[in-house]
Amino acid sequence: MLYSIKVFDKPDSGPERDVARQAHLDYLKSFDSRTWFGGPMLADDGETAVGSHRLMDFDTVEDAKAHLRDEPYVIAGIQRGMEVLPWSNSVPWTWHDCPRTEGFIQFLIIAYDKQGSDDLRNELRAAHEAYQAQVSDLYVTRGPLMNDARDCQIGSLMIIDVPDDAAGRAFWNDEPFNQGGLFERSEVYRWRFGRVFDQFKPELQAGAG
Repeated sequence: MLYSIKVFDKPDSGPERDVARQAHLDYLKSFDSRTWFGGPMLADDGETAVGSHRLMDFDTVEDAKAHLRDEPYVIAGIQRGMEVLPWSNSVPWTWHDCPRTEGFIQFLIIAYDKQGSDDLRNELRAAHEAYQAQVSDLYVTRGPLMNDARDCQIGSLMIIDVPDDAAGRAFWNDEPFNQGGLFERSEVYRWRFGRVFDQFKPELQAGAG
């Protein structure tokens, strides 16, 4: 089963990251077969790491949480405040084969539904699906966040691949679910593929996230 796994960096932890990075990279490599996507969440400057996000396949939510608890960055106190939510993929790609353009930048968008918003979602669905078809070439991955029982959608998660910051912001501003007020809150991060999961020049990346 797929899970969205998010954790935040302690502020100003760059030097500590450097010390623990190799252990972190080795740990991620050991989970290659379970990782659909993985990389650091970045500040608006596109450089400063503010956390990490992974989409991974585990048998149970406890397995997903245990994976994060054993992460070298977490053990070292560099990362904290985990969020693990069931996720369902709407496209079949992983980091190995996802649509992507070399030189583009990525955004991670996590949006949480308002309580009792099923009717509103249904009202907006046709416009949402038409928009998805219009921008389908921008998606690296996308799919719904689910409740623990996996019988109810509680939000949306997507990674997009765009030429620049303005294109990423415009994508989300024009999304009908977002425009229509479906979400209680949304988080938009610059994101990039971590060193272990980057098919383009991974040796140039500063860290894996």
